[in-house]
Amino acid sequence: MISSFALTSFGLLSFDGKIRKKLLWVFIAAVLLVYSCILIVEENNTMLNVIRIASSSFFLGVGSYYLFTNKNKYKSALLISGVLLIYSLFQVIRAFYIYQLDQSYIYTTNSVIGNWFLIISLFVISGSCIGFIMLLKEIDQKTILEKNIIIQQGKLKLEELNLTQNKLFSIIAHDLRNPFNNIIGLSEFLKESDMDEVESEEYIDLINSTAKNTLNLLDNLLNWAKSQTGELRFIPEKIILSKVITETLWLKESLAKAKNISLNYALSTDIELYTDRNILGTILRNLISNAIKFTNKGGSIDILATTSEDEVEISVCDNGVGMSVETIRKIFDPSTTMTSLGTDNEGGSGLGLVLCREFVKRLDGHLWVESVEGQGSNFKFTLPLTRKGE
Repeated sequence: MISSFALTSFGLLSFDGKIRKKLLWVFIAAVLLVYSCILIVEENNTMLNVIRIASSSFFLGVGSYYLFTNKNKYKSALLISGVLLIYSLFQVIRAFYIYQLDQSYIYTTNSVIGNWFLIISLFVISGSCIGFIMLLKEIDQKTILEKNIIIQQGKLKLEELNLTQNKLFSIIAHDLRNPFNNIIGLSEFLKESDMDEVESEEYIDLINSTAKNTLNLLDNLLNWAKSQTGELRFIPEKIILSKVITETLWLKESLAKAKNISLNYALSTDIELYTDRNILGTILRNLISNAIKFTNKGGSIDILATTSEDEVEISVCDNGVGMSVETIRKIFDPSTTMTSLGTDNEGGSGLGLVLCREFVKRLDGHLWVESVEGQGSNFKFTLPLTRKGE
C-alpha cells in the first residue's frame, strides 16, 4: 500500500512530462528509511504497525502537497490533494492510537478506529478514483486545446507567408520591371542617337538615378521579406551617428541633384550610440528618399540630430507637398501599405515607410511625423543611446 500510493503520487506529478529529481530522491530515501526501521523492530508487532502506518501517512502527505502546488495547472488535482491530505491526517491519528495500546493491534478486531479506518479508506478510494478520472479528462482537454492553438498559429503564419509571397511577386512583376525598362530604353536611346556631351550627361545622370532607386527598392524588398520571415539579423554596435548620416546623404546626392533639391545637414558634436548600423542606414535612406520624392524641384531637405539624457532624436524635414491627417493615419496603420506618385511622377512600392516603422520599433525607438498639407513634412524618430540594461 505504501509503495503503491507513493508511486501513484509520483506518477500524478509527472503528467507534464517533467522528471522531478528532488521528489524522486525523497521517495528513495524515505523507502530505504522505512524498510530499515521495519527490519529493526520486526519482533515488535505494535511498533511495526506504527511505522507502516506513519510511513503511509508521510507518503500521502508528500503527494498531497505536490498535487496542491500544481492546482493552477490541473484543477482536479486539488480534489485528489484534499482526499490524500485527509487520509494522511487520519493515518497519523491511527498510528498514535495504536502506539498507546498496551496489547498488539489486530486489524480484524471490531473497534471504533477500525470501523473509521474502513469508512475513510472507502472514501479515499472513491474520491481518488473520481479525481483521477477528472484529472485525465482535464489533461486530455488541455492537450487538445494546446494542439488547436499550435494549429491555429501555424495557419496564421502560413497565411502571412502567402501574403508576403504574393506581395513579393507583385512588386517584382510591376515595380522592378518598370525601372529596368526605363534604364534599357534610355541606354538604347543614348547608344543610337547622336547628341552632344551636355545632353548625353543628362541622360547618364538619369540612368544613374534610376539605377540607384531600383537598387534601393531591391534592398527594401529583400529586407522586408527577411523581416516577415524572421531571417533578418540585428547586430548592434557602437557607431558615430554623423558618419552614418553623411554616408547616406552621399548616396542620395545624385537623386536630389536630379530635382535640384538641397540636402542640408549641420555637423554637430559626434553623437555615439549603440545600435545596428545597417538597419539605421536603411531607415535614413528610406526617409530621405521619401522626402526627395515628395519635395518639389528647387526645394530643400534638412536633417537634424539632437540628444537628450538617454536617447537621440533624428528628424528629416522637407518643404514638400505635406500630408493630410487622414494620410498620416493611413501610413502609420500596420495593416495597410500606402503608395502615391511623387512630385515628378516617381512611383513606389509602399515598402519604405513600412520598413522604417518596423525597424525603428525593432531598435527600441519611436517614429512619428509632423506635417501640414502644402507646407512639408517632418519625420522624426528616436533611438536609445545605449542598450537596455547598460
